[in-house]
Amino acid sequence: MAYSPWIGNLKVNGRSGNYGTVKLLLDETTGGATPQLQVTVEIAAQGIPPEGFEVELFSNLNRRDFVKTHEPLAESGGDTSYWMPYRMSYQGNSFDNLVFAHSLPVAKCGAYRITARYRAAGSDAWWWHNDFSPWPDRPLQRDCAVVVSPGKAARACLYEANALTVEALAGGSYENRSTLDDFLSTHDFDGFNPFQLTYITGELGFNTLWLMPVFPNTQWRWDRQNWTWAPNDSPGSPYSSRDYWSINRWLADNAAADRALELFQTLFREAGDAELDIFIDLAFNHAGRDVIYGAGAVDLSFCILQEAENWIREHRPSWCTRGTAFVDGHSVPYYREAAHSDFECAVWAPADRLNEHIWDDANVDWFFGDYSALGPKPGRASDYFGNPVTHWDPKGNAEDERDLFYTDLAADSDTEKLWQYFGYILPYWIEKSGGKLAGIRADFAQGLPNQLWEYIVNRTRKARWDFVFLAEVLDPDVIQYRLNRVFDVLTTKDHHLYRMNGVRMTELFHSLEAESTLFGGDALVMHNGSSHDEVDNDDKWAMMARYAVIAAMYGCPMVFMGQPLGLADKLPFRDSWANMYKAWTEHIPEREAVGRMYLRINQARAATPELREPNRYFLGLVGGGFHEEIFSVARWRRENEERDAVTLVFVNLNVSWGNAGTFRLPDNIRLSGRYQARNLVADDARRALWPEPRDADDIYQNGVYVVFTLANEVQYLKLEPV
Repeated sequence: MAYSPWIGNLKVNGRSGNYGTVKLLLDETTGGATPQLQVTVEIAAQGIPPEGFEVELFSNLNRRDFVKTHEPLAESGGDTSYWMPYRMSYQGNSFDNLVFAHSLPVAKCGAYRITARYRAAGSDAWWWHNDFSPWPDRPLQRDCAVVVSPGKAARACLYEANALTVEALAGGSYENRSTLDDFLSTHDFDGFNPFQLTYITGELGFNTLWLMPVFPNTQWRWDRQNWTWAPNDSPGSPYSSRDYWSINRWLADNAAADRALELFQTLFREAGDAELDIFIDLAFNHAGRDVIYGAGAVDLSFCILQEAENWIREHRPSWCTRGTAFVDGHSVPYYREAAHSDFECAVWAPADRLNEHIWDDANVDWFFGDYSALGPKPGRASDYFGNPVTHWDPKGNAEDERDLFYTDLAADSDTEKLWQYFGYILPYWIEKSGGKLAGIRADFAQGLPNQLWEYIVNRTRKARWDFVFLAEVLDPDVIQYRLNRVFDVLTTKDHHLYRMNGVRMTELFHSLEAESTLFGGDALVMHNGSSHDEVDNDDKWAMMARYAVIAAMYGCPMVFMGQPLGLADKLPFRDSWANMYKAWTEHIPEREAVGRMYLRINQARAATPELREPNRYFLGLVGGGFHEEIFSVARWRRENEERDAVTLVFVNLNVSWGNAGTFRLPDNIRLSGRYQARNLVADDARRALWPEPRDADDIYQNGVYVVFTLANEVQYLKLEPV
């Protein structure tokens, strides 16, 4: 019988590697123990002995410093190659299959992939893991993703701010806008200074500032009613950039671009002194109609200095997605093609979603190539007027998980140049910030192929190894999972739960467990109740309590600038010159008390390692079931051979009155000896809460009694050995 080749059952650290994702944290500067990846794969040998095969693991792990847009297979394996083969050794048999293994150290943060291949001894023909299905009639196998994130990503607590709004004066006009000097302690010129970096760090305890986009935004907007262009200066959306390579002049007190850059750089210097990381917000999927080449294109020799102000859609339309044509009354999509002229460029973005979104000021949709995940979500396509249309694309759709890239990234192709253009943006701003730019929040991150994100991540990490990538992905699970294979942190889709007065423990439990099931327990998720996109809850105490829930979980807790002040409005930054003047100047006696609670929660999280690690157990009552009005979770980490370090988090979800309950600890949390409890967020965090220390057996048998005398009360109970 003829030999039938097959390679499969790829496993990484014991887990399935077929379209799997491994998430690791690493600090490249500590010199501690290096994580290892143990990779195994099986071959259907059909009686051929192990020495009859040559088996290789194939990966770009640790090779970020040699990142390329594309590397031909023949160029892999060299000293400066991006992809490397590693010989795998025979380990034994799994039923009738031969098992081969190889161990790789994890030494550099980056976004990587792993696959495997084999050939018969003496043959030149390789058979790849991705050529076969795991079972008949199943999709072909795919790479395993390995996301190695900087350890500080798990410590980030984010405060989001709009620099034009956060300290704008009353009046709501361009003249009343706030500017970057309003963030500074030494350069605030208008005499109104309730907000600055020390407010974020010292009064609230956040360690990361997320700045909404700071680049010049487009001055054009598509008027759908009149099929024409309209001005976009009121102030317009910052998520449609005009120039990726300069700071919006509106962010300077004198409205000068050079001054805006100077203040931007001063901001990073002061943030460094305050031990505050800064993330910038960027939309890479789309830009404004008038987006220009900018300084980066000059650096990359894509244009000369005299052409830096040229509109890209006019001078290099092949970087833009082709739009639509109307044929027999139907809209024909060309989203898998590059435009050939300014006239052909798509009028709005994202062009491939076929009117699921129409962002009127996003009038350039970048053409990053043709790949399987382009296209509308199934069942969501419509024509320009919103009428549903039947759409089927044999190449794929937004939920396609084959991870195929159809475009040839040949050297000097237009697509390769566009990838290089976007791969240079973050290193450029790392340099301009004096090396201090710490991360990005990627708007509509699903609008780029994963292969491009991998290039951007690794290209950026050549400039700063601990740069953090946060993705906004609010689409279905398969799309979220795909982006999790590249990004350090993803946003939750369930942010509405964390601003609901009536949210219950079961809802929070199911949401958090569903995220863990989808992404894996080691994935970092940013949780939030408010943002620039969300209508808030004006009950500042309830929002503080919801923040206490998310700060107690593994991931990245986040607030929008108005949340600690009790603002219910997301602030209409696009269509008006919004301001927070009233929120800052009104006499609100509770404001300082609410701020102190954010500070205590963030300080407790920073000082308590188990709150920043994955282990968790949602606590039920001694009598069974959840207390629906009390969020309850145990967080622990291995302390020594006998016991774990344990913090129990309880948050009263009731916004009107107190609560009480007795909660049972599971046996798999190891307690030994006697314990006392203290509340890490209390007025007196050192005060013992129990009249006498309790034995571990007593805690297991009788549980932990918690009483809340106040609505929205928070208790982070540290169990301390006596």
